[in-house]
Amino acid sequence: MGADGRHHVVAMVDGGPKLILFVVDGRLCDGGDARQFGWGRYDPYLREVNGGDRLQVDPTGLGGVVGLRVYGRCLRVSEAISNFRAGIE
Repeated sequence: MGADGRHHVVAMVDGGPKLILFVVDGRLCDGGDARQFGWGRYDPYLREVNGGDRLQVDPTGLGGVVGLRVYGRCLRVSEAISNFRAGIE
């Protein structure tokens, strides 16, 4: 997995246990040799992430983001991998 080219990135944020983890191109970022775990915890006192009144996913206007989906719940890792394998953007 290199930096160039198109990538399928899933950021999963679970508000129950306050976890965030990533699946990139159908592979769970598990930390490899650099970390014991691939997931991280965020501050349990974080109540909101309001930053503005509109979502701007491609501020450069170069067409870097092809598709974006926002789910009303945290996906399971297997669902994120399945979306990548099915070609869902």
